[in-house]
Amino acid sequence: MWLPWLNITVTSYVDLIYYIIGRNKQAEESSPSTTSWGSRLFGWGRSAPAPPRGAEALQSMSRPPLWAVIIGINDYHESSKMAKLSGAVPDADSINDYLQSELKVPSSQIRNLRDKQATRAGIIAAFEWLRDLNPPDFKPQDPILIYYAGHGGEVPTKGVQTLIPVDYIPDKQPPIPDRTVAALINQIAKKQGNNITVILDCCHSGSGARGDEDETTTVRGGELHPNDAPEGLDSHIVAGYKPPQPTGGTRGIKVAKGFANQDMNSHVLLAACSANELAKEDKKDDRPRGRFTGALLELFRNTSPDQITYFEVLTRMPKIDDQNPQVEGFHQKRIFFDAKVLPPTRHTYEVNIDSKGRFIVEAGRAHGITDGAEFTVYKNKESVPDSPLGKLVAQERSIKPFTTIFLPNSEGAPKPFEGSAIAIQTKVGALEDLKIHVPLETQYLPVFEAVARELDGAGPELCRIKLVENKAEAKLGIVAEGNKQVAFNVLETRATDYGFTRMPYTVDCVTDDLHRVLRAASHYHLHLNLEHFNNKIKEGIKIEFYALEDKEDEYGEDYREPVGPDLYRDGKVEIDVDDETRYGMKITNSTPFNLHFACFFFDHADFSITALNEMAAKTAYRKDPPLLKGASAEMGYGRLGIPPFQCDVPGGLDLAVGFLKFYFTEEPVDLSHIPQISPFTGTRGVAPSMDRKNPAWGTVIIPVVLKV
Repeated sequence: MWLPWLNITVTSYVDLIYYIIGRNKQAEESSPSTTSWGSRLFGWGRSAPAPPRGAEALQSMSRPPLWAVIIGINDYHESSKMAKLSGAVPDADSINDYLQSELKVPSSQIRNLRDKQATRAGIIAAFEWLRDLNPPDFKPQDPILIYYAGHGGEVPTKGVQTLIPVDYIPDKQPPIPDRTVAALINQIAKKQGNNITVILDCCHSGSGARGDEDETTTVRGGELHPNDAPEGLDSHIVAGYKPPQPTGGTRGIKVAKGFANQDMNSHVLLAACSANELAKEDKKDDRPRGRFTGALLELFRNTSPDQITYFEVLTRMPKIDDQNPQVEGFHQKRIFFDAKVLPPTRHTYEVNIDSKGRFIVEAGRAHGITDGAEFTVYKNKESVPDSPLGKLVAQERSIKPFTTIFLPNSEGAPKPFEGSAIAIQTKVGALEDLKIHVPLETQYLPVFEAVARELDGAGPELCRIKLVENKAEAKLGIVAEGNKQVAFNVLETRATDYGFTRMPYTVDCVTDDLHRVLRAASHYHLHLNLEHFNNKIKEGIKIEFYALEDKEDEYGEDYREPVGPDLYRDGKVEIDVDDETRYGMKITNSTPFNLHFACFFFDHADFSITALNEMAAKTAYRKDPPLLKGASAEMGYGRLGIPPFQCDVPGGLDLAVGFLKFYFTEEPVDLSHIPQISPFTGTRGVAPSMDRKNPAWGTVIIPVVLKV
């Protein structure tokens, strides 16, 4: 091929790529100020000074927009049969002091209830105060904090969990059931937005509480009576709630309208312990306090909350004896007290040193780590990129499901360090290449420029691309569309077998735009094709896919339930798309394992990957698995509060194909590096764990064919 722009003749892809790389290197060497390929890939170039962070940033505000209800109850009446507490009021006071002294929240924005003030009516009224806040003082999506320290309990036989107010009396003055609390929070979210943090330092259940107390500890849970939450209780609160409309979503499968703030989408919950554990406070003469609140405040005083996300709390919070705090909610990736999600960044993994002196990086096969992957180790994020401790290179035999092990004497390894460090993947390992076909013609030169940019760089996000001359070998074809644009042909049989052959987008034939698309395509195909064939999981998991019907219970509260046949038939889900129908899934676990799970939708029409639910990252605390052996879990309806989803076909098409991919694991694992937005609508957005016994894990992929 004669390229007049370059005044050269090339006869193959290899000739052209070698020429472009050599030309770029010469240009870079002749211009010392030019940022290197690697720097541009990772954003390591110099930039303007960062804005203020932490306490400095919060104090710079004239009035931090945070509103709070803080409840602490020690002095329960003898008629309640509840043990008197000593640390709940001090805990609530400490939270209040932290908000006012450290975050500079004015007292007028905090409703404090202590002991006699924390009656059933008083607590409900405080929730309603948050609901009824109005501009100009309160603006939608201002952060809201609800903190409760006191007794919690569960009504026997009914499984209703409750907060126990100070005026609770068995069979006379009831506690506050979870359904009432949920309705109140949902009412707040409907009007004020879903930037709500709920912190509960109490037991979920009071069962066994008295038997676990001693001279140094008190349990924040009590025994309730079977009639303490009668049918119809608080019907005036529960009735009338109509969930608001959500925003956003993907084109193929998206969160269904009407349920964005329902259940765990209306707030993020931090609980002191797991469902079957007891929340405890230490009886100390000088300063009694709850173990959970004490650990949380210690974290906040060392790390400003605007620098951590909810799911990072359990990673950074000091260990609590006999308690495994939980973080629940769809928006765990938000920054504390802030409605904004963390911006896209290079993903970091925790590094620890085990008893044998080996380096353990919290990333493994499930994260896409393969033989030859390289990590650069740093003490912390602040030391990136100027002060690396050393490099680690993965070897096939040392890559586990969720961790990778490195010997201390490996070449370039860091010297032993105290505590933990972080690792950034700086070179990809051996992966399957994304094979693409491009005509060897002058008009496609920007495509080859984009490929050359990747081959000449280094880093974990580089495309694994192979140019193939035989179109039958390729998975993606790039073809001219007019004079200045290119389109993308789908050549992968798992999509073309259903009749989907062309993506409905074009991009300008310029290197930067093509570079973005190729990166997204490579990431998409890598994680779609990365499977683990665990037969016990493959054969022991049953997945059903249903249309959902909206219902209303006797209290006027909305819920959903499946209607019609299981749509997962003959190895695929096939849907005739409309604008109204919402969908959900039922997952039944017949394996011998209690499992965590995550589900992603891979949209072959635009290379987006959407998390339909989220698997919490592994921390020092045990996380309750949502899918127990011999049991079922639901998505889109049921107890987990995962929203339903709707289906759509991009404009201009009458058929689209995508894939539901499930990850099932025995232990939590951070999979936040997998989702990405479409490269055709914006730049890519992507966002750690330690196993010792190779926990069970597996994947299941379901094709989804959408028709109009």
